[in-house]
Amino acid sequence: MARRKDHAPEELKSMAIKAVIEFLQEQPADKLSLRQVAKMVGYSPGTLINLFGSYAFLILAANAHTLDHISDQLESSMTISDDPKEQLRLFANAYLTFAVEHPYQWQILFEHHLDEADDIPDWQLNRISRLFSLLESRLKVLNPQSSEEERHKASRVIWAAVHGICTLVIDDKLFAQETLTGESMIQSLLTHYLGSWTLPEMQS
Repeated sequence: MARRKDHAPEELKSMAIKAVIEFLQEQPADKLSLRQVAKMVGYSPGTLINLFGSYAFLILAANAHTLDHISDQLESSMTISDDPKEQLRLFANAYLTFAVEHPYQWQILFEHHLDEADDIPDWQLNRISRLFSLLESRLKVLNPQSSEEERHKASRVIWAAVHGICTLVIDDKLFAQETLTGESMIQSLLTHYLGSWTLPEMQS
């Protein structure tokens, strides 16, 4: 087994996060444990606790990695078009694609909880804000007269609806005809919601 001196702390953190992410490609998080992660990276559980503070914060660090990956993919998908409505559709479809291709990695983002005494650290809150800012910036283009509070609310409404569609698709609980897909539901959602959000002169 490797000894702690074999790797710098940041290197070992990266190894542990990578191990968690790789595990989640095949199995859900409730099948994972601190002891398993320690075994995968060749260090003791105590060493990982010293690095991350707790197993919960190790999982949170893995979630931060996932959020970075999702944000990068969403930003990349939105460069395909200059139309803000189409950008929002691409954003939502990219989110759905990630959820379907990496269900366990996606699910732990929302199922994981810290202890009641622990606050979500700024580095995680900043990542969440980055995702919503992508939505809010496009909503502002579609309705420049909207307030920051209105865009804040609208971005959460869109995310909550898209997230719900993703969950039902992953769980195979759409209870719909085969021709009704997650993508078509997202298209319907955005068409109707953005129709009431967009200023008349911005509608096409």
